[in-house]
Amino acid sequence: MPIPQPVVPVTEEHFINRELSWLAFNERVLDEAARRDLPVLERLKFLAITASNLDEFFMVRVGALQLMREQGRRAKDAAGLTPTQQWEQIQQRAGAFVARQYEILETQLRPLLEERGIRRLRADGLSAAQRAHLEDYFMEHVFPLLSPVALDDDAARVTVPALQIALLCSVVSEQDGQRSRRRVLFTLPSNLPRHVPVPDLEAAAHAYVNLEDLLELFLPRYFPSEKVAASARFRLSRNSDIAVDDESSSDLASEMEDVLEARLQSPTIRLEIEAGAPRDLVKAVRDLCGARTAQVYTVPGELDLRAGFQIASLSGFDDLKVEPWDSQPSPLIVPGESIFDAIRRGDILLHHPYESFDPVLQLVEEAATDGNVIAIKQILYRTARNSRIISALIRAAQAGKHVTVLVELKARFDEARNLERAEELLNAGAQIIYGVRGLKTHAKICLVMRREAGRLIRYMHFGTGNYNEATARLYTDVSLLTARPEFGADASAFFNTVTGRSRFVHFERISMAPFGLRERLLSLIRSETERARQGEDAAIWLKMNALEDRRMIEALYEASQAGVQVRLNIRGICCLRPGVRGVSDNISVVSIIDRYLEHARIYWFRQGGRPAIFISSADFMNRNLSKRVELLVPVEDKEAKKRLTHLLETHFADTSRGRILRLDGSWVLPATPAGKEQSSQAVFARQASQRARARGQSPDVLVPHVPKS
Repeated sequence: MPIPQPVVPVTEEHFINRELSWLAFNERVLDEAARRDLPVLERLKFLAITASNLDEFFMVRVGALQLMREQGRRAKDAAGLTPTQQWEQIQQRAGAFVARQYEILETQLRPLLEERGIRRLRADGLSAAQRAHLEDYFMEHVFPLLSPVALDDDAARVTVPALQIALLCSVVSEQDGQRSRRRVLFTLPSNLPRHVPVPDLEAAAHAYVNLEDLLELFLPRYFPSEKVAASARFRLSRNSDIAVDDESSSDLASEMEDVLEARLQSPTIRLEIEAGAPRDLVKAVRDLCGARTAQVYTVPGELDLRAGFQIASLSGFDDLKVEPWDSQPSPLIVPGESIFDAIRRGDILLHHPYESFDPVLQLVEEAATDGNVIAIKQILYRTARNSRIISALIRAAQAGKHVTVLVELKARFDEARNLERAEELLNAGAQIIYGVRGLKTHAKICLVMRREAGRLIRYMHFGTGNYNEATARLYTDVSLLTARPEFGADASAFFNTVTGRSRFVHFERISMAPFGLRERLLSLIRSETERARQGEDAAIWLKMNALEDRRMIEALYEASQAGVQVRLNIRGICCLRPGVRGVSDNISVVSIIDRYLEHARIYWFRQGGRPAIFISSADFMNRNLSKRVELLVPVEDKEAKKRLTHLLETHFADTSRGRILRLDGSWVLPATPAGKEQSSQAVFARQASQRARARGQSPDVLVPHVPKS
């Protein structure tokens, strides 16, 4: 009988700080922008992604740290860092990150773009004809919209919008021999195009000027009898870590509107000022925004690199982009058939975006018009701007079906849209629930109830991603469509729990956070741990977006010490440190940053050779397991389990974009001979295409083999 090995105590040195791990993730994304083997517009897209990511990081994570510092809190995180120590390390690392962003843009991407005729023009490079064209554009489209705001001694009452480029101008006037100077603020609204096309008959295929350049060029139009002496361009980020106190709220929708209003004037977290601004205006901008020295970033180029998304999506430059991978139809669904017939034949597993999201949309859209469907229940966390899902739910409610929708109003940065769409659903006659008190509802589930031959049949969709057809083309996720009766019973019980304040009951198949999901996962990890201690082969394969929860990490460390082979595929944050002697020798971690955003959560446990496999809406984060409503769903169909196992194996074998986490917290690509690299995403795209072709080649007529004469 195996002798149990002592468990090594886990200490601070065994953890990586969450915020620094996130910065490392964004650095991996920036590595994609630096790849010389990628087309330039694809690289520019990755650069824009890093800028968008960094904005949210400062507004949420750094905002929370700043608040803790101001409150004098000195509690250490799992890695042993106080809020102040974390904040200081973030400032240093973020500064280096921003410098690298602009180095990649100016020395690598800009020259390549200009070679292909995509050129940003400056005022001193405009011809007389171009200047005249831009002046006409400015006077018609920009001049009437902008409102200059004069700053006086009460400038503190002026609110500068977050994440918008602003100009602070010094305006000089003379009257009766007296010279006076005042400061005037302009903010550029987001509904104006950032890039203004400029006719260029010489060579450029797409020449443009930035909106802030255009404004600065024609600033004198606002001050016809005065002189604009100088200007400074800047952009600020505000603390968005402001949440509604829904424990005591009687009107959550109204309270959420108050939170959105509060964010408009929340404290400054980061102030970006374009290099070259006069010193006195820099000080004035700092005073106006209430920014301390450590919060100021001098940017060596144009502000707001998110604008790269617009350039990256220009039409007519297909050779500067990656060749698209088309989403393929599922071979399990016959073209033109009812989605209910397809699901009734057996479980359908979809791997997005390699396989189309259309069957999920079809389920809701067909349910909205099907005379046998009597009820639809759904959770909505984030949806597309013009959501087909919501449109279908509205039609269903208008048709008299019983439609219940839980709209999560606390989905950060989607609160305003969710409020608006919830109102539309309410007006259509749907029953609306604004989330669950004290928790965010992050589960991905849709339940359709249909009368068939005198019985009530329940059809379900469970997923790892949001009901957003736009991001379903960009994020890798897994969907499960099923009509299994035991899953239907669980789904009904789940909705009764979250919408009717029903007391939580034990589910037969699924698990729900914060009631039992963590415990289910810990039980599965401990089961593998015990099998290893008994001398059995034991393995745990986990794919997720983030690993931060201390209890889950400690359980994985214990499993590793017992001899369980733990393989982790984690896109972003990973606070676990692999390769620590005696603690995590048996744990390996790979992170894949490639064309699509890896978003699926898949959990695989060997279980003595009969693997238990789950999909989930939850990552291994304390917020997911303790502070959100999440679902863990077992996959029981034999073929679906094979596909998920293959999916995980392919990710772990990725030698092209699969970076490996080392003991010191750095991420490295494996050393692979040139031409021998394997991209898991390319494999999935190729296999989806092959399956679709095989289905298209299926004969309409069955031809028997007969003996030869």
